[in-house]
Amino acid sequence: MARILVTGSNGSLGFNVVAEAVARGHTVRSLVRDPARAKVATGVELVKGDALDAEGLARALEGCDALFHLANVAIGKDWVDVTARLLEAAIDAAKKTGARVVFPANVWIYGPGRAGDRVNESRPPSPCSELGRARAHKEQRLRDSGVRFVMVRLPEFYGPNVQTLTGPPLQRISQGRTGLWFGPPDVDVEMVLMPDAARVLLDVGLAEGVDGETFHYPGAAAITPRAFFSEAKRIAGGGRFVAVPAFAVRAAAHVSPIARAFADILHLWETPILLDGRKLMTRFPHVRTTPYAEGLATTIAWLRANPNARMYF
Repeated sequence: MARILVTGSNGSLGFNVVAEAVARGHTVRSLVRDPARAKVATGVELVKGDALDAEGLARALEGCDALFHLANVAIGKDWVDVTARLLEAAIDAAKKTGARVVFPANVWIYGPGRAGDRVNESRPPSPCSELGRARAHKEQRLRDSGVRFVMVRLPEFYGPNVQTLTGPPLQRISQGRTGLWFGPPDVDVEMVLMPDAARVLLDVGLAEGVDGETFHYPGAAAITPRAFFSEAKRIAGGGRFVAVPAFAVRAAAHVSPIARAFADILHLWETPILLDGRKLMTRFPHVRTTPYAEGLATTIAWLRANPNARMYF
């Protein structure tokens, strides 16, 4: 069994990674600002601290095999700067302790996708957005840092404790209300269930012989937003789905910081990137991806059990 430190354990991915790691019997530390408000599984060692504090992070990481760098902040005017500083603190702590940094990458580093194309790990970054350039810079910084690391590239999330893009519309549909999607409703996208992403992140993050590697983990299958949310409505027994046109998102970007962030990476929903997972499946053939119907049933059940779950927009 491994000993790991997780930052961002109150967030979507961190919450699920901690739960899965505890279920597997690993020794888990969670760095949290306020232990009294931490949403973690029983048996987790809570360490009070700030993920921006490199010295404190290094102390928390002592004796651990890996740092699951999952700390994040809501997208806004400071996102680029704060997330860069979070990564620098993680790199500094890893240098001091020799632990591996496990980093969740995403598809923002790419420009528009092409119909029928699957993107593998050899595709170089081609960002055409501010957020994409920032993410590409972070990946390169990690590669150049000299620390042990591994990356898992993920598509958009859905599932328990997901608070961003898919979380709000699924929450509203679970309550019989109208869920909003930003962008075209009838193009092929892919989603990954958050507990699946957590399992893969642990599989890869604690494996032997993967230092310096990147693995792509695609969703269950290509699916349109309309089909995805229609399945959610069927499972929920009600609710509505409305797609907000791209021009409306771009118009709202002039007055809304959240809309501005969406508009920046809207090309990824107009001409989506679909990932090629063959490298991952070759190295980790036991990986299972939950079908959308099953994953959405789990998500709707969690949302109904947690009706006041906070969403970011």
